[in-house]
Amino acid sequence: CRPPPEEIAMDGKEMTRMAPEIDAGSRVVAPKEAQGLMDESGRASEDLRRDEEKGWGTESLNEMQPLGSVRNPIDRQRADDEEGGIVDIIRSITRLSLGRKICLACTLLTVIIISAVIGACTEGNCGQKPTIIVEVPTPTPAPPSASGAPSQTPAVTPQSHSGATKIVSELQEERAAAGGSGIAGADAMLSFSVVKVYNHDSEAFTQGLEYMSDSSTFVESTGLWGKSSIREVDITTGNVLKKRDLQPQFFGEGCTVFQGKIYQLTWRERVCLVYDRNTLAPADPPQLHYDTDGWGLTTDGQFLIMSDGSATLYFRHPITFAVSRKVSVHEVVGGDSHPVTQINELEMVRGEVWANIWHTDRIARIRKEDGFLLGWIDLTGINPRNYAGGDDVLNGIAWDKENDRLWVTGKTWARLFEIDLIRKG
Repeated sequence: CRPPPEEIAMDGKEMTRMAPEIDAGSRVVAPKEAQGLMDESGRASEDLRRDEEKGWGTESLNEMQPLGSVRNPIDRQRADDEEGGIVDIIRSITRLSLGRKICLACTLLTVIIISAVIGACTEGNCGQKPTIIVEVPTPTPAPPSASGAPSQTPAVTPQSHSGATKIVSELQEERAAAGGSGIAGADAMLSFSVVKVYNHDSEAFTQGLEYMSDSSTFVESTGLWGKSSIREVDITTGNVLKKRDLQPQFFGEGCTVFQGKIYQLTWRERVCLVYDRNTLAPADPPQLHYDTDGWGLTTDGQFLIMSDGSATLYFRHPITFAVSRKVSVHEVVGGDSHPVTQINELEMVRGEVWANIWHTDRIARIRKEDGFLLGWIDLTGINPRNYAGGDDVLNGIAWDKENDRLWVTGKTWARLFEIDLIRKG
């Protein structure tokens, strides 16, 4: 009547299976001894002794146990003692009936009553003790430092995950309540806490990153002449699922996905390559053209929004790539307006354009309507490196709108970080 132990698996956790405890009075036998216990020749006590000598019921918890097996030698001994007592009672009644010439029918009736009582007790406890499940959390690996030793990357996992960008929504509400665009200056600086760390291809010179909700994967664009590619990447493992290499004369830049197509910029070639979202095959048309450098690319669902390394954002038509409008990104400090340049990889988050700023550890939150800098996100220390003279900088933002998850990575980083945003200080 007892169900077999269950085996359960969950993401990021290992479940250790343990067999349920046996109820008092249940019988554990070796398969080869089972027939011996069924004999009517009075060998029950002898079989019990053989079982005890062989140690049945003391198997390791890491091995599959027989259905109804006891968990440890103490429980096994308790079951043997109780069953041994029952056998002794039956044998005593039998001897009494023979010695005093009590009818055999009375003896059989007594045995049946005792068996019924034992069965009722056993069935009454059946299924009352559930399978014990031990959850083993997967430790969060720390990204390596430049020397190869584990770094001191902040790895604070929130006790409750209420949304990676919830704080941004709160800031937007505060700004709206205070008069919206009438507020001079940016919001308070935001910081981060690391939720989880994933593997990332350390050979990938990341130029663009976008989350795909239909497949729960990333589309990633990589750069460098002769090494550029467009690829689909598994989030959990970092493995490349699909990949298309660019021709060696193209230096890949930012990418985005719009209406079933992937758009990938090139740096100085002034060509936007277009692919089929599912196959990575060239789309129709396979190329679009522009007259500036290509850096970052995202979409607001109507236009393709592009950066060229300056302070300008271009809103381009997705079919013709013609410029519909453009804005100049600027920060207001002390009443003065200052251009924000070196705008690199782009991502649309909660109606704002978020941008990596080349060779910095900051992300700019930009109001798309006029280029006003709404605030900064400081990611200092997320992946400690020596940036002096190098290009292995923060670059790559992806947002899961449905579940409000946020990921960041960088050029040739071996790690990709899922983060939550928090108020700094």
